[in-house]
Amino acid sequence: LQLARSITNPNNPLTARVYVNRVWNWLFGEGLVRSVDNFGRMGEVPSHPELLDELAARFMAEGWSTKQLIR
Repeated sequence: LQLARSITNPNNPLTARVYVNRVWNWLFGEGLVRSVDNFGRMGEVPSHPELLDELAARFMAEGWSTKQLIR
C-alpha cells in the first residue's frame, strides 16, 4: 500500500507522465518522449514538455481515467 501511494502521489508525477506518454504512443504511433521504454536519464527529452506535463496533471486530477485522457 505504501508503494502504491508513493507511485500515485501527486508530488511524484513521473508515473502519470509515463502513462500519458504510452497512451499518446498508442494513439499516434510515437510518444511525446520518443524513447517510450526508457523514460529516465538515458531516454530522450519530450518533444513538447509543457503538453506532457499538462496532460499528466489533468490525468491525475481526473482520477487516473484513461477514458477521460483519450477524450
